[in-house]
Amino acid sequence: MSRLLPLLLALLPLVLACSGGATAAEPGQGLVLLPHDGPLGRGVKERDPRLEFHDFGRVPDGNTVTRVFRLRNSDPRPIAIQRVDPGCGCTVPALRAVLPDGTVLQGESAAAKVPVLLSVPPGAIFELELAIHTRDMVTKNTDKLVTVRVTTDAPASYFVTLELHILVEKPFSVVPGTLALGQVPENGGKDGKVEIVPAGAFAHTLGELQELPQGVTAELTFEERNFMPLWTLKAGLHPPLERGPRTLTLRIATHDETGAPGEILEVPLTAQVVGDLASDPSRIVFKAGADVPAEGSLELFSLLPGQRLKVRAVEVPEERRAWLAAEAVPLEPDAAGSSARWRIVLRATPPHPPEKTQAGRLRVRLDDPQHPEHLLDFVVHLR
Repeated sequence: MSRLLPLLLALLPLVLACSGGATAAEPGQGLVLLPHDGPLGRGVKERDPRLEFHDFGRVPDGNTVTRVFRLRNSDPRPIAIQRVDPGCGCTVPALRAVLPDGTVLQGESAAAKVPVLLSVPPGAIFELELAIHTRDMVTKNTDKLVTVRVTTDAPASYFVTLELHILVEKPFSVVPGTLALGQVPENGGKDGKVEIVPAGAFAHTLGELQELPQGVTAELTFEERNFMPLWTLKAGLHPPLERGPRTLTLRIATHDETGAPGEILEVPLTAQVVGDLASDPSRIVFKAGADVPAEGSLELFSLLPGQRLKVRAVEVPEERRAWLAAEAVPLEPDAAGSSARWRIVLRATPPHPPEKTQAGRLRVRLDDPQHPEHLLDFVVHLR
């Protein structure tokens, strides 16, 4: 050993020279995670020592929670953030770099198809903001771990993996999830209902209906079904109504197991307010050959409950009466000649005009003071 030691000491300078000086050329640690001292999540009793992990705890359904991870560039050169994969459609990343002088550089969207989302200069801090939109999460009332992977060009941190824990509280289940009224006649209105039951292991209860949107009537009732609490929400739109789409929200107060006020329960209501009369399909479309008669049809009916129609005539535009004719056929006639549904038939008889596409409107005359006439679109493709 005494003979070997002088030899090793003699070889040491040669080894360092060949390596270029390991101590002098040693690279930085890439992106280094910085401690986070923000508030603890709801229900989280103590801070997790892992810097790459964050616990949001228990979050009410519908809320959006955000955590900003801060990573310092310890390399002597810029680090390129190449990709950010959130691992969950409910998680939306935002990237930025904070320079030592306080200047902020905004990064590209994580979905952008570019080679570099953000370049982080030496000594700057890379801030990755992760927002979880709980309404978009499929998993409710159970623990969920969201993994986010960051890809860089730094040799010491090619991949940075971050983890987020969350438990989305959804104490009620609404069946169906939306009070969808569909088509609502402007002079008739329409009602619908949903049922609300407890979900998960929560013992929450419903309270009073909050202020209703204009034009909406609603009622909330309670019963026990199969030893389980059940609430029924009945709501609707009542005339007079203006035509057009409706997207509204009904809100109900809640109470947790201690009786304290809980999160407001929101139930969406959708509707399309239309005229009282409708047809299926919405217009007559057919093809007509050059030498053979052809026809198309639709069914006309009322959206008002119990209303029966009496068609007096169907008028074709005057300039097309030489080759087009229409008639109305009752499908469920009564003794007075009224019917709940009528088939409107449009016939094309050669010779046809030279234009290959003929479009227009039929005027349906009705024996109804509230709806004396109704217009129906048609398109005839001539061959």
